Amino acid sequence: MKIKQLTRAIVLVGLGVGGGMASAAPGYVDDSANSITRTGYGDCLHTNRWSEQNAIAECDPEIVAARDKPVAVAAVEVVIRKELKPIRLGADALFDFDSAVLTDDGRARLDSVMSKLPSREMLQDKRITITGFTDRLGPEGYNQKLSEKRAKAVHDYLVSKGMRDEAIDARGLGAAKPIVNCEGKRGNVLIECLAPNRRTEIEFSAMEVIEVQEEVEVIK
Repeated sequence: MKIKQLTRAIVLVGLGVGGGMASAAPGYVDDSANSITRTGYGDCLHTNRWSEQNAIAECDPEIVAARDKPVAVAAVEVVIRKELKPIRLGADALFDFDSAVLTDDGRARLDSVMSKLPSREMLQDKRITITGFTDRLGPEGYNQKLSEKRAKAVHDYLVSKGMRDEAIDARGLGAAKPIVNCEGKRGNVLIECLAPNRRTEIEFSAMEVIEVQEEVEVIK
């Protein structure tokens, strides 16, 4: 009897049907009583329509356990933290040739820098570094002195606008770090070309407290 039942089950597997009747479970071979057919070893027989998605615990407990195991879901939470961020604002205060007197354009640029500075309540450890430069025309010693005078001119202007004297460092570097070289030019054309080198650079360094949003992955 068992041999006949097993033979019938094998035939049904090949056909991929369950005797023409509704199966006890989709993908499994059943008998006329609508019960799942098993082998002599107790294993359920599958049709060719079986898949892990229709596995049932009665026949394939390990597959069902793995399939239905809760999956850890990654969620993203936004964390807001406060940090100190360096601020650097730069501007060139322009000078005329062989002059340490700020031009109208130079004062306007400095006013623009001052207007953009964060409020004092937001800043910690405020420092301003002023560096004066000249063009390459003239003796090195003379240019060094001129660059120092230009840095001092900017220093005095910022102090007149309310900046603390002790928060400002001023220095001169002469003709160092030129922006343009103007090779091949002579006379007034050369003087005009070298104008960008006659400058004072301002670096405003401070620490501003800001809020930073970070996305942190959380496994639930």
